[in-house]
Amino acid sequence: MTRARLGLAAVAVLLVGGCGGQPSVDDYCGRLAEDREQIATIVSSGDAAALLDNVGLLDELRQDAPRDLRDEWDTLVTALAELRTALDDAGVGPEDFEGGEPPASLTGEQRRAVVAAADRVADPDVVAAASGIETQARDVCKINLGL
Repeated sequence: MTRARLGLAAVAVLLVGGCGGQPSVDDYCGRLAEDREQIATIVSSGDAAALLDNVGLLDELRQDAPRDLRDEWDTLVTALAELRTALDDAGVGPEDFEGGEPPASLTGEQRRAVVAAADRVADPDVVAAASGIETQARDVCKINLGL
């Protein structure tokens, strides 16, 4: 086999292999429909703990998302997971914050980590990612997630 044919064969294998296993929009929309009530309950509760306790569900949705929506899901899930980790590392939960103030039991380092992670969740990039996920769900899947 010539180098050119070998090169073309390698590209063909990569293209075919790269397409395999990619979630389809229909599969993703079906998954959103299955989880719509749970997501709506989490969002409508207005409870940060409910959202953080369901990072696993959001990560599963991220994995099922079509490639063109993966960046938005990555941004959202990463920010939430980092906040969950910062809270867990500090041994506190969202319910421990009164009036947005961290508990006095936190060390300076823990406080900085939690505040940085919370700021990241409120970052315009994360808000825009959540908005993009919601828009795609509404426009393409015809599902209102309430994000």
